[in-house]
Amino acid sequence: MVWWAALGVIALGLIAGAALVMHLARSGIAPPYRFVDPALRPEAQSGTVSRTRGSAMLTTAYPVASVADETRYVLSAAPNGLVFFSAATQVPADAGMTLSAKLSDILQDADRLVMVPRVKIGQSWTRLPDVVVSTERDGTETWVHVPVRVPAEGVGQRIRIRVHGFAISHARTTWYRTPEVKIPNEAYLAFGIGIEQAAWSQGPVSFSISDCESDQCETLYSESLDPATDAGQHWNDRKISLQKLGTQKRSFLFESRLSNNNDKDAFSLPLWSNPTIYAPHARLGKRLNIILLSIDTLSAEHLPIYGYNQDTAPFITETFGKGGTVFEHCVAASATTPPSHMTMFTSLQPMVHGVTLGTYQIAPEWLVTLAEVMRASGFETAAVTEDGWLGAQLGFGRGFNMYAENKSPDIMEPQGSVDVTFARAREWLAENRDKPFFLFLHTFQVHDPYVPPPQYKKLFTNYGGEVVTDDSPGPLRDRANYDREIRYTDDQLRLLFQTLVEQGLADNTVFILLSDHGEEFAEHGFLKHGADLYEEVTQVPLLFWGPGHIAAGRRVSQPVGHIDLMPTILELAGVPIPSQTMGVSLVPLLRGDAVPKSMVNRPLFSEAWSDWAILPDYTPMAFERPGYMVQVGTRKLSRYRRDGKMVYELYDLAHDPGEKRNIFDEQNSDIAALRRQLDEYESSAKRSAMTMALAQYRKPSGTPTPVHLDTGQEEKLRALGYLK
Repeated sequence: MVWWAALGVIALGLIAGAALVMHLARSGIAPPYRFVDPALRPEAQSGTVSRTRGSAMLTTAYPVASVADETRYVLSAAPNGLVFFSAATQVPADAGMTLSAKLSDILQDADRLVMVPRVKIGQSWTRLPDVVVSTERDGTETWVHVPVRVPAEGVGQRIRIRVHGFAISHARTTWYRTPEVKIPNEAYLAFGIGIEQAAWSQGPVSFSISDCESDQCETLYSESLDPATDAGQHWNDRKISLQKLGTQKRSFLFESRLSNNNDKDAFSLPLWSNPTIYAPHARLGKRLNIILLSIDTLSAEHLPIYGYNQDTAPFITETFGKGGTVFEHCVAASATTPPSHMTMFTSLQPMVHGVTLGTYQIAPEWLVTLAEVMRASGFETAAVTEDGWLGAQLGFGRGFNMYAENKSPDIMEPQGSVDVTFARAREWLAENRDKPFFLFLHTFQVHDPYVPPPQYKKLFTNYGGEVVTDDSPGPLRDRANYDREIRYTDDQLRLLFQTLVEQGLADNTVFILLSDHGEEFAEHGFLKHGADLYEEVTQVPLLFWGPGHIAAGRRVSQPVGHIDLMPTILELAGVPIPSQTMGVSLVPLLRGDAVPKSMVNRPLFSEAWSDWAILPDYTPMAFERPGYMVQVGTRKLSRYRRDGKMVYELYDLAHDPGEKRNIFDEQNSDIAALRRQLDEYESSAKRSAMTMALAQYRKPSGTPTPVHLDTGQEEKLRALGYLK
């Protein structure tokens, strides 16, 4: 039975949070008590409203907030959303403008809003001063009028304007009281405090926590946070011992108060992130930590571990090649970043999960992600990324208690790239080494533009006797700099592994390294990636390391795919696998078992969603999307749209690994079954998505929800060459 036929008869049956808790209890592992989860969520006693629904697993409705480009779950966040967006607005001579907009449902009950306007003049976004406005009601609709003054350089120009609004309350104090919980032995309470940037001008905020028994409360913690200081402009993580409470039942009171008493209209937007009671001795056990590293745009063909003749990654070769397990043939789900990563996180093909066009889409609510399952199973979850296509608001942040994004567009310098990403990861590991965790890391370091640090310029100067100079053809110079970027990333990875050893994590952590897709250097007449599905793009590294848990020196020849990542990680972590998954666990192959029957002659699919390709002279060439590929064993069939017609390319990778000879022949009956699988792929995937959505009692939509880019995210994508 092919995968879509089997899927059509599967009721989604996603594991509810309660079932996971029961599983953990049977395992003798006490789950952490997370006060942002529905079962323990306190009610807000102020103007800020907690909006949440659903189970402990699905987190789409959990309140979230971002401070300094780091998104977290919070007890409550002020209702907020995009109020006004214009792609082309003419600026009058006096530079003054009033923007009028009807408010969305989430803001329509507010009587006051703090508006955060940004304008784009030329290629740069500028944040204008925040402004507090009152709303106006017109029947059933609520309107707002926002005065802005554009910088002088924008006068007479057509500019872009974006205004985000936060509902604000007249209350100066907010407080939340949790339900009672029984305090585990040797427990502690961990949490973060912060202030939304829109309220930084309003002065310091005092935070306090009390433990309560009936009406008697005693202060456990108090602190004042001043947003005028550097500390006040970031999350501040704290930890309180609860040992003095014994193992009694207690509720907790979280309170914040604005210190500004001089302005009656002053407001506050205080934040409590992820308040959680942990009991380390009850959780450590034999649970494996998981670190997943995605090195964006890293082609397997450029790693010595896969036979490359340049020494681009000596640490990866030593650590994963000799000390871990190598999957020799991993098929990327897509030739672009968002579809492949969402497949990693959901074990669904891109045409099923629907995230195919990047920033224009939000993943549908019915999806359950890898991080959500891990989090509901008691793991601490965190991600450190470099933004771009993987914005938290697009659905990639679901399930992560901490989702850090570096939105700096300056990727010409190491700042904001792999060194910064790994440094933040090392900090997080040091702070969370006493918890079982799932950590996702993502870097654009080897993505174009290829600008390695200066000290790597002398590496890789000869390719097949052709010396690389400043006068060499562009694709050759790009290839050399790409390889230098890989070597730089390899050196930074060595430092990250040192932290695992220093923190005592090496013996109970599985580290997985992979990429979303590869990169082209004119092997088939194109540069970069996105529009076609040749091996230099679709064959990606998949490497496992974990002393005592992952075999050393093992190589697996069975073809696998991104779609297999989620079930593999869950089985390694000892977590039940939702029936949503379309891939299979690779744990039997990691153990050295025989290839399961379900994997024999299994079709592996890949999708191409870019509507342009880059020629060797760096000019764009239009492509009709989408392109699809199916691989069964070593036979690989691709289908593209050209001039309104379907064009097929068939290669036998066993005899033609470079895909130089297209052997497609419509008259060959042996090709018919492979072609039928490819031709039916799109319609079958759409039916599968419909089945899953209906199983979750969600009304399926034809396309995921479109969104406007965050301004920082837009700048990042422009630096990466995706936007003009």
